[in-house]
Amino acid sequence: MKVRTLEQTDLEPASALLFQVFDRVAKKHNYQPPWPGESDVSGLLGRYRRDEPACVVVAEEGGAVIGVGAARVRGEVASIGPIAAYVDGRGIGGAIVDELLLRVENAGAVASRLYVDAWNPSAYALYAGRGFAVFDVVMHIERAPGPAPSLDSARGLEVRPFETRDLEQLRRFDQRLTGHDRGPDLADTVRLVARRRGDIVGYLGAQHSAGSTKLGPAVAVDASDLATLMAGTLTAEQSGQSARAAGLSRDEPQVARLSTAAPVVSMAALGLGFRVRELGVVMSRGAPPPARPPQLYSIDPEVL
Repeated sequence: MKVRTLEQTDLEPASALLFQVFDRVAKKHNYQPPWPGESDVSGLLGRYRRDEPACVVVAEEGGAVIGVGAARVRGEVASIGPIAAYVDGRGIGGAIVDELLLRVENAGAVASRLYVDAWNPSAYALYAGRGFAVFDVVMHIERAPGPAPSLDSARGLEVRPFETRDLEQLRRFDQRLTGHDRGPDLADTVRLVARRRGDIVGYLGAQHSAGSTKLGPAVAVDASDLATLMAGTLTAEQSGQSARAAGLSRDEPQVARLSTAAPVVSMAALGLGFRVRELGVVMSRGAPPPARPPQLYSIDPEVL
């Protein structure tokens, strides 16, 4: 078995393997697969390869792709995953993880993070055996289309659509709270910026994909501010009008990965009509995160 960089000719078999493995394992545990179809996985791997070609790898044996994995480096922090092997128990997944850790550390990462579904104990054991430890429990939440009750918690919060001039201050704010240096990601995904007395105190990103809106990344200093940003995508209040101006709609399903570090936001999300689809954990190895702010973790790209 050999682990090497994914090439263009590997994209089709690697995407098929990744989709089939996650589809099979999720359905085995009666959960919804993370991607609607194989084309979604191909697009994901294609973007990861375009942006960071050295951080997308395959395991090969006898000329066949038997495993695949990816990572993203944002400053001194790397996010690992997704990872899949065609069969368990042969060390394929471990070999891919070890190679990715070597590559991201050579690229300057001093910490690595990853997301694990709570119903996947074999994946948990794989990462725990390499020094990863849980630092956050995540609720994977979803909401059907439609309006929601407003939250009266703005307290002087000014919410408006993201503008290019916000980016540098936003990048510094995000790095201070999460440890990531991810300016390009923020430029692509942030839709709303929250300020109080002129200072950025939160933001919300979102992307449209497969008929739904993926909320995240989103970070705030105060839990009630994050709840206000989430409510703003659903209501007709000031933040809701800003959400509409930013291209967000309450007329399609919404999904998100919500940190449980701030119980107030979890309660607010349930009050807004979100339901918990499943639980997961974020694990970390190396330098610890600077904080656990109220946040929605990014789903695509998966930066934790």
